[in-house]
Amino acid sequence: MEQELMSLGLGYYESKAINLLLSQKLNLRQISDKTKIPFGKVYSVIKSLKEKELIKETNTRPKLIYVENASEIISKLIKNKKEKDAKHESKLKSFVTEIDKTKGNKTKFFEIGTNTQENKLIQLRTFNEAENEVLQIINIYHKPKSNRNSKNIWEKSIINAVKRGVIFKTIYPIKCEIPKTLEKLNKEHPDKFQIKKLDTDFTRCDIIDNDKIMIKIIHEDPLQFGGILFIEDEKLNKNLRKIFYELWNGNS
Repeated sequence: MEQELMSLGLGYYESKAINLLLSQKLNLRQISDKTKIPFGKVYSVIKSLKEKELIKETNTRPKLIYVENASEIISKLIKNKKEKDAKHESKLKSFVTEIDKTKGNKTKFFEIGTNTQENKLIQLRTFNEAENEVLQIINIYHKPKSNRNSKNIWEKSIINAVKRGVIFKTIYPIKCEIPKTLEKLNKEHPDKFQIKKLDTDFTRCDIIDNDKIMIKIIHEDPLQFGGILFIEDEKLNKNLRKIFYELWNGNS
């Protein structure tokens, strides 16, 4: 248990103390004796845990140190760890993206496509990289009969993604004809490939798992293609996920 606590950001002695205090009320001497934390060190350990708002103490003499709610404390540690990791991840992504730009290389975390071939390859990232879920908003400007060759490739990739356990939720325009292969997929696996009909002019996008987004800049004129973006960003993913479910649940 102490190793798990350390993995959430606690120090060696802090982990030993918290592990003990999750289930017991103890004074400083008892904490020192039971954890083998040197008595001269236990003061600073308890002070640090108090500053992190992980423990409380009684008004008795001697004071007893305790954890009021074990699950809340662990939840807090997990949340803090995720937030800290997200900040580090964001900095690293920005750092290596800038390096790739200076070298003229493509970057995995932010990719732009401006032609049909790039559109095809970037769209495939949605289906090939998805691990759990893809939320698709297909708006009223969708032209199911155009660029059919690419769409056939995408549809096969969707089927393969569903086979490996990815769940799709797709919003189609009301009068849009659903491709036969996907219509069949919906009938055979209605729990894994879900469809709702709704007319929306919201941005055409795929929201992938909890950290990726594919956005297409399209126009009612099928010959007008602005471009395609593939972005890894948890905050943007969260924002678009919220909008998707408002549309999906009819709360827009």
